Amino acid sequence: MHLSKKTEYAFRALVYAARFPEGTTFQIRDLAEKNGIPKKFLELILLELKNAGMLSSRRGVGGGYLLAQRPDAIRSTRIVELFEGPLTARG
Repeated sequence: MHLSKKTEYAFRALVYAARFPEGTTFQIRDLAEKNGIPKKFLELILLELKNAGMLSSRRGVGGGYLLAQRPDAIRSTRIVELFEGPLTARG
C-alpha cells in the first residue's frame, strides 16, 4: 500500500510528539524545520490529528501541540484510516 505524504507526515508528527516527556508541548515550526515539512501543510495535518483526539493543543506562553493519548494507545491503522479512508481487504 502506498501512503500519501499527508499520512507519512502525520506519522512523523506523532513520533516527534511521543519523544517529548508527557505533558510537554512542541512547536509546529520546529517540527516542520526538522522534518522538511511545509508549515502550512503541517498545520492542517495537526488539526486533523487534534480533531481525531490524538493530539491536543495549548495556547499562550509555553503553548503548542502535545499528545492527547499515551503513545501505545494510538494505533497505526487509525492514523492510516484517518488520512487514507477505510482499509479494505485486497485480493
